[in-house]
Amino acid sequence: MRASVRRRASSAACALLLASAAGCSSVDEQAPSGDGGPVDGPWGSAGAGDDGGDSDGAGPGETSAGDTAGSGDETSGAPPLPPGDDDGVFAGCPQPLPGSWVFCEDFETIVDPHEVMLDYQDGDGAFVLVEGIGASGSHAMEAAYRTGEEGAGWMVLSFGISPIATDGRPSYASEGSFQEVYWRLRLKTEPGWPDVGPGQLTRTVSFASGDWSEAVVAHLRSAGEDVTMEAVPVTCVTGDKVDCAGYDDQASLESLGSMVGETPLFSAELSGEWHCVEGHLVLNTPGQSDGVFEFWIDDELQAGRKDLDLRGSWTDYAINALVIENLWPGGAPAPLRRWIDDVVVSTEPIGCDTAPANAVPR
Repeated sequence: MRASVRRRASSAACALLLASAAGCSSVDEQAPSGDGGPVDGPWGSAGAGDDGGDSDGAGPGETSAGDTAGSGDETSGAPPLPPGDDDGVFAGCPQPLPGSWVFCEDFETIVDPHEVMLDYQDGDGAFVLVEGIGASGSHAMEAAYRTGEEGAGWMVLSFGISPIATDGRPSYASEGSFQEVYWRLRLKTEPGWPDVGPGQLTRTVSFASGDWSEAVVAHLRSAGEDVTMEAVPVTCVTGDKVDCAGYDDQASLESLGSMVGETPLFSAELSGEWHCVEGHLVLNTPGQSDGVFEFWIDDELQAGRKDLDLRGSWTDYAINALVIENLWPGGAPAPLRRWIDDVVVSTEPIGCDTAPANAVPR
């Protein structure tokens, strides 16, 4: 088993989707995408120093070998999981999924994230599925940062029409064109987290070609080292053409500004408990500046804009990927851990506690 699980882990969602959805599958291979903002992304080229993935610097389409020990495993010497009064109290993935939900994963029945992700890299054992902590159950993904190291793994979810070759790996609603998506995850930082922002958390992407070139990137991440979060929309489109060539084309990617929230998510005050982060992205009408990007923490609106020209008049693809990432630019100041659970992608608002009331049998 490639991914490490402290005992045996799991998932309760396969994900389905719209009528056009593709079924879940379990294959392992990898392929990165690029970053879309001023902070370097986790998918740097081998030797670039910002790769954030496996220690062998695996690049697009390469596969790193070897199993690793999960953080907190009895044989690894890692610290035990902290007890949490709010573990297991939130709603996990409903069965069946609501009709608007494209994907849901609560990590309660899978044993390997490759079962549900297009790409998963454990960052040399830094980003693994663990048992004994969870927002909706007893399992979650743990990111364990090491002092001075930037990368702690990532995972990439594919959905909708995409130019990326999946080669049998999971992709959801693969014939859908998603002009608008909501995405949500639950996040817990370890008790006593030291009032500092860790950089990247999640983004949605419009991939434009099979070489992982991005047309649009929507980041949700810490506002630098501040304890608040920011939303950063990024474009790589001029008129009806995508300027990027390959992933992480920093010379062509253009930030459209930063929208900073108010909730101190990465503070010691809010550490040690589960919080809910939800983003909403709407691509602009071709040729107009009416794109939307906004986000919430614990159902409180943090910031947003509704005047974005994200893609010009380019319409080859829409939103087709979600990334969960753990890059800490400059390296973590100390050994620190955070946990991610209950990942959802939907075409309608998700919210933090329960499934939508309009859930319908499938």
